[in-house]
Amino acid sequence: MAHHHFPISTFRGIQNHMEVRPFTIDKLTRSQSVRLRDLRDAIPQECFQIDSARSWWTLIRIFGCIGILMAAIHALPLSWGAGLAWQAPVLCVLWLLTGWAMVGLFVLGHDCGHKAFSKKRWVNKVVGHLCMSPLSNALHTWTVTHDHHHAHTQRRGEEVDWAAHLKTREEFDQTSWRKDLIVRLGYALPFGVFFWIITNTVRRGFLVKRQIGERRFNLERMELLLSNLVMLTTISAIYGGLLYFGGLWTMLKYYGIPGFVATVTGALIITVQHANRHTLSYTQKGWTPMRGQLVSTFDVRFPRWLEWAWCNITIHIPHHVAPTIPWYHLPKASAALKAAYPNHYQSRPFSTWHLAWFAKTPMLRLVEDLGVYVMDLPENAEVTAAK
Repeated sequence: MAHHHFPISTFRGIQNHMEVRPFTIDKLTRSQSVRLRDLRDAIPQECFQIDSARSWWTLIRIFGCIGILMAAIHALPLSWGAGLAWQAPVLCVLWLLTGWAMVGLFVLGHDCGHKAFSKKRWVNKVVGHLCMSPLSNALHTWTVTHDHHHAHTQRRGEEVDWAAHLKTREEFDQTSWRKDLIVRLGYALPFGVFFWIITNTVRRGFLVKRQIGERRFNLERMELLLSNLVMLTTISAIYGGLLYFGGLWTMLKYYGIPGFVATVTGALIITVQHANRHTLSYTQKGWTPMRGQLVSTFDVRFPRWLEWAWCNITIHIPHHVAPTIPWYHLPKASAALKAAYPNHYQSRPFSTWHLAWFAKTPMLRLVEDLGVYVMDLPENAEVTAAK
């Protein structure tokens, strides 16, 4: 493979943990022979061990937190008058906390999809449905599309997540409002990336056949159908029951608004784990498993109590290096990877820096010699100059 010469400024301070960026890691993948297997080998073996007691306790803890918070919502008096000045803020806090607890439920279902909850396949399926269905996710449909994400991370043309809608200027000029409404809206709306994330939660369900192939789709058709039926039955019972017995306000108060908080929070987490202003995605020729999993995967750190509530999903790099690691071992796996490969590990505390860049959805720019796409932003000029 040809070696490319990059501006020396790119690597100034590379030993500083905060300055490790996608471009610097991409360069290392072209000059070193480090493989994903080497990173996996750096993770202690105990990080791959499933602790059934801890898994079950997590399930009980999450449902317990949701139950306690909903009981608090129920107990909170709401009345017109001066009391509303303190009641409304307290209700908003309870909605926020309940939604965040629901994020933890989703992440535990995510562990089930990776067979990291239990050593028994049927337990992962049952608990996975229990966690995913109340949040409008069909377990098997979600699992096969998520596995596709892991197999083709940042590989343009294969990834089905929101980034698939990003275009170069030349590609965008070929789109139209009539044929490419979703793409156009994402570029027209403020924070259009979030619009793509939300619409993609529905869209990806219709792309299952394309991702897994017709043969596997036919073999798994019944499991996919059952998964969707379980999900539809669950959310119909929750939303329909609350609406029937309590009315619209009851449905929104106890589940609709917390569910919306969970969806928005999940969208935020999904975005910052793989996208910032320096993110690289790849052409079919430029992609390798190492680049796909590592170059544009980020740990975005939140306060520890939130990471506990969210089952450590924001410690995301070890999850992409080895997806079967249970959530409670991710901090230890992260520490091992940082110690062994500090120049390959990107971690930042969450800040508005993670959001400001897509207030206006950027175009992509192709750097053909490297087989990479960069966000067409001024701070990425050093990448586009590296040919």
